[in-house]
Amino acid sequence: MRSIPPPAAVLLEPGFRFDGYELLCKIGQGGMASVWLARYAHADDPHALVAIKTILPELAANQEFRAMMLDEARIVTAINHPSVAATLKVGQLWDIPYLVLEYVPGESLDQLCEALFDAGKVVPPPIVVRIIADTCRGLHAAHELLDENGEPLGLVHRDVSPQNILVNDRGRAMLIDFGIAKARERLTPETADGVMKGKIPYMAPEHAMGSAVDRRSDIWSLGAVAYLMLSGKEPHSGPNDAARLIRKLAGEPLAPLPLTVPEPLRVVVERALHAEPSQRYATALEFATALEEAVLPSEHWEIEKFFFDNLSHTARARQLIVEHAIAAADARARTREILSGAQGGGVRMSSTPGLSTSDTTENLPAVPLERAVRPVFVYLGAAGIALAIVAAYGIGQMNGVRASATPPLLATGVPVGTAMVAPSATAALPVGPSVPTASAESSATPPSGSSSSPTPTAWPKVSVKPHPPPPPTGTGKGPGKPPEETIF
Repeated sequence: MRSIPPPAAVLLEPGFRFDGYELLCKIGQGGMASVWLARYAHADDPHALVAIKTILPELAANQEFRAMMLDEARIVTAINHPSVAATLKVGQLWDIPYLVLEYVPGESLDQLCEALFDAGKVVPPPIVVRIIADTCRGLHAAHELLDENGEPLGLVHRDVSPQNILVNDRGRAMLIDFGIAKARERLTPETADGVMKGKIPYMAPEHAMGSAVDRRSDIWSLGAVAYLMLSGKEPHSGPNDAARLIRKLAGEPLAPLPLTVPEPLRVVVERALHAEPSQRYATALEFATALEEAVLPSEHWEIEKFFFDNLSHTARARQLIVEHAIAAADARARTREILSGAQGGGVRMSSTPGLSTSDTTENLPAVPLERAVRPVFVYLGAAGIALAIVAAYGIGQMNGVRASATPPLLATGVPVGTAMVAPSATAALPVGPSVPTASAESSATPPSGSSSSPTPTAWPKVSVKPHPPPPPTGTGKGPGKPPEETIF
C-alpha cells in the first residue's frame, strides 16, 4: 500500500475530485487559505456549485492553523441567516481541513466602492442603509449564538470589512469569512486577546490596542464600512497602515461626513463609530433599526440594479469564467468516458489517495478513510488504442475545447470567499469570497408598468445554478468509497 503524501505535496488543481466534489477553478486566496469553485459530481443537478475553502498546503502541517480552521467550522455551521454565507459540510483531505460553503454569485462591496470612487462618486444613502442593515442582521444572528448549555457563545467576527461583505445577484448583502472570529471558549492563540488580527481601517479602537473585544467592536467595524460608502474615505485615513493606526490610537476625531448625507443618518453612523464601546449601539439589530429609521432603505431589486449599472463588466466576466470552468470539466468527463470505453476490461488506472472526513460536532475529529489500493494492469496494446482515441478526440473537439479558454479579465481584487473567480478556468486569480445561502429573498417587487422597472433585463445570466447542493449522505463518519480517478 502506498503511503499517503504529506500535506505540502498535495496539489489541488482543476479536475481534482474527492468525496463527490470536483474542483473547477480557484476563486480566491489569502495568507492562510484558498477557496475553490467546485461542483458536487453526484448531485441530481450536475451544475450545482459550491465553494470549498482549504488551508494552504504549506501551512496545513501547522497544528495551530488546522485548529483555527476547525474552530471556524464548529462556529459557522451553527449560523443560519440569509445574510450569512452558509457552511454546508466540514471534512479533511489527508491533513488538510476543508469547508464546503455556499457559493455566492455576486460581487464584493469593496469592488463596488472601488468602481464608484474611481469615477468620483459615492454610494447613495438609501443603498448604504439597505446593505449595512442586511449585514447587521446577519451579524446579530452570529452574535446571538448559544453553546450546548444555552449560554451565549460570545462570538465576534473581528474582520467586518468591505472585502468580507458580498452582494448576491438578488441584491442581498451577505457576510463571509469568520476565519479569525473569536468566541468565549475558543482556545486558538491566533484569536486570543492581545493578538491583533483584521484590517486596520475597520478595526475598532479597543481591538487595535489589543484590549478585549465584544459585539460592539463589530458594530464599530460596520459603522466604518458605512462611513467609507458615504464619504469615499476610510475612517482615520492615512498613507499607510502605520499612519492609520497612530491616528486611531491617538483618538483623533473623524472628518465629518459630506453635507449630502442626511443629518439623521450622520448621527446614527457617528454613534456606531464612537471611541467608547458603551456609547455605541448595544446590538447590531439596534444599529440596523436606527439606520432604517434615519433613511428609507432601498429595496433589494434596487440594490441589484445598482450593482449591475456599476459592475456589469465584472459580473459578466465572473459568469463567463464559471461557464468556461464547467465546460472544461465536462470535456474532462467526456475524455474519461472515452478512455474508460477504450480500456474495456484490460486497463485499470491507479487511483489517487482519497479523503478522510471529519465530524462537524464539537471537536471535529478526523476519521481516516481505508483506502482501496487497486493493482495497475497495463497492456500496451490497449493503452496504445486509448492514446490514439484521445488524440483523435482532441483533434475533433478542438473547437469545443477552445471554448474552455478564458477571456481576458479585469484585474479586480477578490477577497477570500468571494464569488469572483480566477482569470482562467485552470489558474488562480491574483487574489480575491465567495465565498458561498441561496435563500429566498424578501425583496419587494416594484409595481408593474413602472418606468423604474426593477430587475435589469440585460443582466447577464449563466446557465448554471449557483444554489448549493445537498451535502453527500452522512456526516463524513466512517470509511467512504474508494477515491475517484483524477488524472484528467
